[in-house]
Amino acid sequence: MLLETMLPMFALLGLATLLQTLSGFGFGLMVVSSFTLFGIMPLTATTFMVSFLSLFNSVSLVAKNRNQINSRAFKIILISGIPFMAIGYALLEYLSIGMATWLNLLLGFAILSCCGLLLIKRKQVQPSGRAFGFSIAGALGGLLGGLFSTFGPPVVFQCYRQTWPINEIRTTLLAVFSVTALIRLAIVPFGTLPSIDVVISALLAVPVILIFTRVGRVLAARVSASSVRLLALTMLALSGVTLIVKNISF
Repeated sequence: MLLETMLPMFALLGLATLLQTLSGFGFGLMVVSSFTLFGIMPLTATTFMVSFLSLFNSVSLVAKNRNQINSRAFKIILISGIPFMAIGYALLEYLSIGMATWLNLLLGFAILSCCGLLLIKRKQVQPSGRAFGFSIAGALGGLLGGLFSTFGPPVVFQCYRQTWPINEIRTTLLAVFSVTALIRLAIVPFGTLPSIDVVISALLAVPVILIFTRVGRVLAARVSASSVRLLALTMLALSGVTLIVKNISF
């Protein structure tokens, strides 16, 4: 991969990691939307990279806090989400062959829908611990995870509706994201395999992820989380609108 491609790729990955660390969401959406907008690499390769790199954001934290996982919600989300992840992945493979415009439009609308979910504050929704709610969130998350490696928004919305302690919510979400990232990587051999360049780029990006995760943790005590959240949502919304506008034929 050319240096002029790798430098903006690392810059975008660093920014996405920093915003994810400070705001608690959005790594996959930010990487997929920015890579698609700037033509860094094909969507199938980008989703592989997101799944691979997101593990470095979550696995270590989950391992240290296993006792804080809500096992009931964790199991329901995964059981309902995994089949839909396979459907989403098959849809990605189908649309990526000669239907890139429709795929980009779908990504744009998905980003805007996810922003809408993430804008809803915890206090504005009623808690619902029913299995049905977690099943729906898991299914929608699985579909998005298979398509764009962004399992998060529906599951984030459902978990933040609960009255659990905040650490239980975060650890449960990280556990879900870790397992779904591993599953997403496991089904890659059944579709478009990443090139050697993409695999090498993903490996080279690991230090970038670790460095910016560390920087984000240092800045967390000095930066307003609400301001970072607003910035992240604004960037995502703009990228979603841009993707839609660029791919609509007038």
